[in-house]
Amino acid sequence: MSRLVSIAVALALALTPLPALAGASENAFLGRLVGIWNGKGTLTGDETGELSCRATIRQRSEGINFSVKCDVPEFGAQNFSGIVSYNDAAGRYEATSPGGEVTVGTKSGNAVVFNAKLKGIAIGTSVMKLTPSRIVVDTNVKRPGSSAEIKSHLELTK
Repeated sequence: MSRLVSIAVALALALTPLPALAGASENAFLGRLVGIWNGKGTLTGDETGELSCRATIRQRSEGINFSVKCDVPEFGAQNFSGIVSYNDAAGRYEATSPGGEVTVGTKSGNAVVFNAKLKGIAIGTSVMKLTPSRIVVDTNVKRPGSSAEIKSHLELTK
């Protein structure tokens, strides 16, 4: 009887999904993003110009915190922050803003890509691609009530 119970327990353990182990490699990926990132970008379309950004990424117990400051001559300093983590239960990456909005990220090769829909002072999309060596952010927005597009492209490296 004891041997039968041992075999049953072993089978149950072998057949049980291990989300915590799956999340360990995802959290290790996020850990490789920790550091200071700097980069430049451009605005094109209805508004043009250069932008310069600095991102600080810090390790959390699960995932990372990010804080970004961009200097845009036409608009002044722009700051944003949030948390990127891997949700084991849902099996996905999530970027969470201070306001609680969650954007889902998908693994693509050696990158995690977040596609966000933007609403508020601008309406449009933002695509952020994270790799251990480069962060690329592309946005395409319009101000409410306007048909004029503003695009930005930003690349950051450590």
